[in-house]
Amino acid sequence: MKVLQFIVVILLVLIVPFPVSSQDHSVFMREGDALWEKRGVLENAEASIIPDRKVLEADANSYEACWKIARAYSFLGDMLPETKVMRDRHKERGVEGMQYAKKALELNPQGIEGHYYYTLSLAQYSKGISIIKALAKGLGPDYEEHIGKALEIDKTYDYAGPLRAVGRYWYKLPWPKRDIKKSIGYLEEAVASAPTNIRGHVYLAESYLKAKDKELAKEQLQKALEIVPDLKIEVDAKRWKRRVKELLKEKF
Repeated sequence: MKVLQFIVVILLVLIVPFPVSSQDHSVFMREGDALWEKRGVLENAEASIIPDRKVLEADANSYEACWKIARAYSFLGDMLPETKVMRDRHKERGVEGMQYAKKALELNPQGIEGHYYYTLSLAQYSKGISIIKALAKGLGPDYEEHIGKALEIDKTYDYAGPLRAVGRYWYKLPWPKRDIKKSIGYLEEAVASAPTNIRGHVYLAESYLKAKDKELAKEQLQKALEIVPDLKIEVDAKRWKRRVKELLKEKF
């Protein structure tokens, strides 16, 4: 009988995982954060998802882990080239990010991170299926609702991220929904709030170009060229510098 009991205990140890302690929980979170800080190497951004998932295995209601995973997926999607061959990847990253952002929103409807990273993930999904199809699915109002909430909570979050996102949204929409005046208004505020963010200057310059104001566009591009980026904050600054040079060559 004792032998049988011993065997049962061993089987339970092998089958039932040990609970992760709060100390392990914090270790995983710190591991994910450390990898995220090195996201300039995309493999690190991808790897940061693993410890955050371990946190969720221990605590399915971890708001922080949910939004950080959504953040990673939206970032990985954003770093993909916007080409036809990459559309499926954009869609996949968008779906994955939206899944975790929705969970974050369920856990904390007032948290800016859930709303913000949901919209960034939705943008990646839209790139994957095309903006026209995304609008046909009724995702425009969904985007506007959540980015509106993010703006309401803290429009300066992520170095004016919500302002850049909504400004780009109104630029990217097809006619007749496109509203360049709105785009410029939000992006001017974004640049004023985060003047060293190169992407913001590029977005604003492109909106000025759409409005046929080449003088203001060139001014923004020249400012972007002069910025010495903080690569710990804007890890993809080099690609936006390249975009600046492309626009100057193409348009001026």
